[in-house]
Amino acid sequence: MSKHAPSLQSIADALGVSKMSVSLALRDHPRIPAATRTRIKSEATKQGYKPNPDVSRFLSAIRKAKPGDNGLPLACITTGDAPELWRQQSPTENAYWIGASERAKLYGYYVEEFWLEEPRMSARRLSDILWNRGINGVIIPPVLRVFSEANREVSLELKWERFCAVTIGDPLTSPELNRVVHDHYTSIVTAMDRLMQLGYRRIGLCLPEHMDLTVNQRWQAGYRVFRANHPLERVEPLIRPTLVAEDVRAWIKDNRIDAVLAAGHHMPRFFRESGINIGVDVGYADLDVYPKSPEYRGVSGIMQNSEMLGMAAVDMIVGGLQRNQLGIPDVPFVTQVRGSWVDGKTTPPIDLLDRKPPRRSR
Repeated sequence: MSKHAPSLQSIADALGVSKMSVSLALRDHPRIPAATRTRIKSEATKQGYKPNPDVSRFLSAIRKAKPGDNGLPLACITTGDAPELWRQQSPTENAYWIGASERAKLYGYYVEEFWLEEPRMSARRLSDILWNRGINGVIIPPVLRVFSEANREVSLELKWERFCAVTIGDPLTSPELNRVVHDHYTSIVTAMDRLMQLGYRRIGLCLPEHMDLTVNQRWQAGYRVFRANHPLERVEPLIRPTLVAEDVRAWIKDNRIDAVLAAGHHMPRFFRESGINIGVDVGYADLDVYPKSPEYRGVSGIMQNSEMLGMAAVDMIVGGLQRNQLGIPDVPFVTQVRGSWVDGKTTPPIDLLDRKPPRRSR
């Protein structure tokens, strides 16, 4: 046995082929005949050769990098009617991007957006673009689409054997990849427990249907289980494909609701514009609060720590790349990130509420 560690050159010498042929064969390049690839892989196994995935990716990225690139690229696949539309529509996805970008820098990577809706783009073509750019790490944030009870399946057909991919959230249903999700169940339990401490007993859950489905109905599950195990009045959630102000006001009045749990980027504004004086007539807690956003100024609720989801996604990808774990996992890992309760003016102690029925908007 050779005293030297096995290498591409030692495999080439043993078989009488070029070092380049060995390199291509070990990457299953179609330029090398299948029989030759099999022979080379067999010799590599015999010699105990183990490629260094970090070096391979680094050299590939250096060869294909654009001027001004800072590190190795990770792809973030986005959808929607226009590139970067998510920046205007979703503060949550903005937070994912910020967290992922900051974490990527620590590992010597950067995050680059690839818009799947680009004209003449397809999943197969995108796979080839990423492969030719030397990009093996892929982040898949929640897709920008509206779910309904009749349309709950979302698939993405990349050439997965080439990539180490992590999806954020639940919307992607096929394939089942490693994923990072917010702990929605614990968040609503935390919120309801806090509302109980403040004296609320008639707590209602109000969600657009697509939001309920986007979180795989975990909020609704946590709400129902908590309500069943605590001295709370039974209030059926208001979950509709479209929320209408008059329906929300009637729901609050008919159920004598003293606190509302809701979620959605525009929900605080929706309640105010519906003539519901949150924090005065009824307590209000949002399940996805952004304290820095003007819309959420003074609003109580759960801060989802969404930047940490982006960070965790990069941690999983980089770890997978270091272990050369490409393709669809046999058993996907799921990492959950917990939220934090934020006290605001919209959930005063119940005895400070002006318990009047919601007024009609003019």
